[in-house]
Amino acid sequence: MAEEMTCKIDAAFDSGSHTKSENLPVQVTSIRLNKDNYLSWSAALEIGITSRGRLPYITGEKPAPSKTDPQWATWALEDSQVKVWIISSVSADIQPLILRKSTAYDMWTVLARMYGRKKRVLRTYQIKRGIYSLKQGDLSVASFFAALKTKWEELDYHVNDDWHCGSDHALYWEKEWMDQTFIFLGGLRDEFESIRSQILNCDEIPGIEEVYAR
Repeated sequence: MAEEMTCKIDAAFDSGSHTKSENLPVQVTSIRLNKDNYLSWSAALEIGITSRGRLPYITGEKPAPSKTDPQWATWALEDSQVKVWIISSVSADIQPLILRKSTAYDMWTVLARMYGRKKRVLRTYQIKRGIYSLKQGDLSVASFFAALKTKWEELDYHVNDDWHCGSDHALYWEKEWMDQTFIFLGGLRDEFESIRSQILNCDEIPGIEEVYAR
């Protein structure tokens, strides 16, 4: 049985398919997961894995077939490659937590539970605090806007509200977009006071994208 399984794996390596390990990099992102950067790490790694056609291995859509299935050897090779990508993209102190996991999906799920939404409330507080304290200072308008956008996008990730009424959801986002406009305008340097006053005196406050474009 062991010899038969070895032959299957060797055949998968020797085939002309895209599963050849020598054609695949050991790393698909330069970002290494630590205790504070799960959002950027997971986004970058997911892009890298997706670009190589392996996304189903971390979403659970590609479960392991039976070991008697002719496709098992190919699945094992591809899943192991994704495991290598995950292991090589986390810090040394995190690696022992996932090394013994059976599949790439198990690794991905454990990391999501430990560093992702499990700490959503605390991270939401930290992000909002950072948003309200952020000022333009010596930054250009473009850099200041980009810094705010990055924080807002991270905040969107951590906000996990279930909406039962579409109109309430729309009203919520209308308020959020107006708050973003106020935060952006309020954080600009005093030299932009005339533009700030002009916008705030409009009958209808424009959205953040339109304000930035001005």
